[in-house]
Amino acid sequence: MLKLYFLPILLLCLIGMVSAQSVNDTKVVQASLEKARASVRSQFKQSTKDRAKVVKQLLDLGLWQEATDAIKAGNGLGPAEKSILLAEYHWLTNDFKQAEKDVTKALAVDKNSSWAKRLKAQLAIEAWDLPNAEKQCKALLASNPNDEETSLVLGRALLLQKKYPEALDVAKKLQQKNAKLAGAYLLEANVYFWDQHPEQAEAPLVKSLTLDPFNADARFSYGYAIWRRIDATQLNDMAAQWQLALNINPLHFQTHWHWGNGHTNLTYADYADKDEKIIREKLREADKLFHENKLTDAVAVTYKIAKEYPASVLPAMHRGSLYYSDFDTPNRKANLDSAESAFVGILDKKKHYGPAHNGLSAVIKSKRIPYLMTYDSITNVLKTTKINDPENFTNVFPDLTYFPGSRAKAMVWNQMYTSVVYFPFLSKQGNAFVVPPLHIDLAIAMRSPYFRASTTFDNRQWMDIRGVGSGAAAIEYVERGAYQERNVVLHEYVHLFHGRVLTDAENRIIREQYYNAMKNHLTLDYYSQNNESEYFAQTYPAYFETVKVHPLDFKSMNITAELKSRDPEMYKFLDGLVKKERAYLNGDHSVMASNWAQVYINLSNKVIKSDPVKAGKYLDTALVYDSKYQPAYLAYARLKQQQKEFDKALSYIKSAEEINPAYAPVYVAYAKWEEDKGGSDKSPDEFVKTQAAYLQKALDLEKDYQTRAYAAIQLREMYFQNGRISQAIKAAEDYATTGADVSTYLRDRRDDAKAFALAQRGMLGYANQLDGLKKLVLQRPQNYELRGLYADALLAVGRNQEAVTTMKEVQRILESGKNPRTDFDLRIAEGYAKLGKQDSLAFYLDKTLAEKSSLDLTDKHRLARLLAIAKRLPDAESLYKSLNTKGSLLYQSSAMQSTGVLAMQSGKSDEAITAFKKSLEYNPYNLESYVALANLYKQANKQDELKGLLAMANQLDIKPGEVSGL
Repeated sequence: MLKLYFLPILLLCLIGMVSAQSVNDTKVVQASLEKARASVRSQFKQSTKDRAKVVKQLLDLGLWQEATDAIKAGNGLGPAEKSILLAEYHWLTNDFKQAEKDVTKALAVDKNSSWAKRLKAQLAIEAWDLPNAEKQCKALLASNPNDEETSLVLGRALLLQKKYPEALDVAKKLQQKNAKLAGAYLLEANVYFWDQHPEQAEAPLVKSLTLDPFNADARFSYGYAIWRRIDATQLNDMAAQWQLALNINPLHFQTHWHWGNGHTNLTYADYADKDEKIIREKLREADKLFHENKLTDAVAVTYKIAKEYPASVLPAMHRGSLYYSDFDTPNRKANLDSAESAFVGILDKKKHYGPAHNGLSAVIKSKRIPYLMTYDSITNVLKTTKINDPENFTNVFPDLTYFPGSRAKAMVWNQMYTSVVYFPFLSKQGNAFVVPPLHIDLAIAMRSPYFRASTTFDNRQWMDIRGVGSGAAAIEYVERGAYQERNVVLHEYVHLFHGRVLTDAENRIIREQYYNAMKNHLTLDYYSQNNESEYFAQTYPAYFETVKVHPLDFKSMNITAELKSRDPEMYKFLDGLVKKERAYLNGDHSVMASNWAQVYINLSNKVIKSDPVKAGKYLDTALVYDSKYQPAYLAYARLKQQQKEFDKALSYIKSAEEINPAYAPVYVAYAKWEEDKGGSDKSPDEFVKTQAAYLQKALDLEKDYQTRAYAAIQLREMYFQNGRISQAIKAAEDYATTGADVSTYLRDRRDDAKAFALAQRGMLGYANQLDGLKKLVLQRPQNYELRGLYADALLAVGRNQEAVTTMKEVQRILESGKNPRTDFDLRIAEGYAKLGKQDSLAFYLDKTLAEKSSLDLTDKHRLARLLAIAKRLPDAESLYKSLNTKGSLLYQSSAMQSTGVLAMQSGKSDEAITAFKKSLEYNPYNLESYVALANLYKQANKQDELKGLLAMANQLDIKPGEVSGL
């Protein structure tokens, strides 16, 4: 509940001590919190005056056990005060029904208690009876206009009804009346957050925390504001704020949820359990028993395994998950208490363990749901839900069979609306949507180690995130969405059919609508602003849903009325899409013929390498469904190019062009056709110019930013693979400067282009480029391709120890998730070679050699060269002989560089010179070949040749830099 802002003088003095410090100095604040607690304890012991207020302060400062002991003792407390304080405690512990009984009891004793009436209004908010809460607050204020606490409750009720101007007006008026009322500034900050102006929220948040540093809501919000800066270097500061919030309120829902859903300063290396595999295998017995509706037996298994592995938190995590997941049991409340105990115990044992934070938030929310005013009516609907198309439903949602009873299945079905139309499309492709229980993370659920070692675009750790657009939403989201909270199941399911079923034309319209919404500030929330995928996944559920209750945060309140009024063009598109879905469900399958064509293209892409004949048959079927679907013709062209049937491939591209000559991907396809066919009939310059012209035409025609980004990447990569490094750098720098940055995807593409240019200049000897590259790395520390580029640039400029360190940091995370990268071990080995650390070099060379099959061809050449330099010529020659000599000019340059290094290490200087010269013909920017050739000329005292080589280097568009070694 809201804090009472009448604090004793000593406590105010303590707060004044904190206010002199920055709100970021959490150690000082924690020390002050302990002093404040000691002060309140002292006051409680020494005086019976204002006893109820002192006990309330015990609750506010997180001293719950001491507060409840005082309430039970009752010394100095009246009957109404005891009931009110119990209501405050039961609200903190999420027992709203008991809190309501306490309030009723208090009002029976003192019908005029403004405190009790205010709590009644607060409980109306919890029941999501917001108009009633507003009405109650206004009635109280009519009799006492100076009641600050009631005004703050009114502001909250207005805020949650999206009456932002009115809520802000309440906050401002309170500040005018009492400039030291911390809650007024917190209310102002919350209005800015909810009304999509987060940049304005920090100042009032800081003011609020300066006035009252011990408010868990404000501490959480400030930590959240830090996270919103999207800067990984500040995640420790975020965590410190949230730890304070939990010190004050151990059951603070928002803090537990965020900390358990990817907003963390930890990595999987902090979670890793050396016995995980064997423990999870043993816990399968518990899952089997749970599936058979034998909860007691299943729980017993978890206790047994916990005794075998006392250091592990996995058995307790499993136990809490089982207790939570039994939705059909009549013992729900007792089970949730048991789950809560399990998760609290885990966090005592393993600080900041994300799955336990999330488990605790799931329990908290599940305890709150039955208090909703709509709970009974929704539950009755779930009890009688009938699932149509059960076969495809089970195919798409196979995990739901894990949960005993029918409630979990009904909860999912009731959140799908007309999107059930996509079940057969997804089922045909074998696309399943997983619903993991609390003890299963995405890496296990999606069978992908990627999720234990990677971050999202906004620096959330995938290891703790509970939903993903490739097909997952956790069971706790299923429950919340079923009771009118944010429909995460549908949100993530929209991502699934968006990427697997919608046509190219539909995807282009969605992007167009997104760009328009961003340009004209029409998006429903900040999350919709990230990219077109999130925009679609937020607006699609809003089309159907007229009510949203208890939003978790500022992306959770989208409803139909707002979509219609705020973004009418997107509503119009969705209305057309839903009408098409309904027509298909009613038997008119022709309306989704193009969608079936897209599905068969997807199926073809899956087998294009392994079974080209089947891939062709899938494409034939796609064209039967829609004979004018251009992506199918371009897919056929790719297939024929793979089969080296270039004339047939060209005919398919021309067919696509005839359907619509303005379709830009056609010209990207022409460029790819030229690349795959090879330039045997053209000079190298003509070969490059032809491809560049096609790609430039695609860029000129294309209006879609995302497709333009793809074409720009192709142009840069084409120059790069053909050894035109300066042109590749220029193309990257041009896109980094002029490319659209409206979405996270597009911003990432611009950052990628910037990183490419900085890294390539760094590898040409320009050490001053590495500061900009390092900044990008720090902002996206688990972008592994970026880390690899950074390491290469560090090695090129002689900062070898830094290269080793950055690669080891990454490998530590990847190895904890059983997914290390061999190419990173190769870079570490190279760093140790340059540092002259022979033992470390030998260790990492052996590691790399053992896993060399995972390296691409260019890195295999890099390994061969390093083996030769390390005097392991037999290994080097064996690997070198196994490698293909054909490829792009960039690859051929690397291959000839390998030839030169092996010859040089074998004492064959003339052969080495010939090879390095050839390497430079293929790629005039191969700095390592320049340096090796220059050294050979120096050793042979070939001064004229050396001068000619240096002159050639100095004639390059980008001359070698100051640390190039030339």
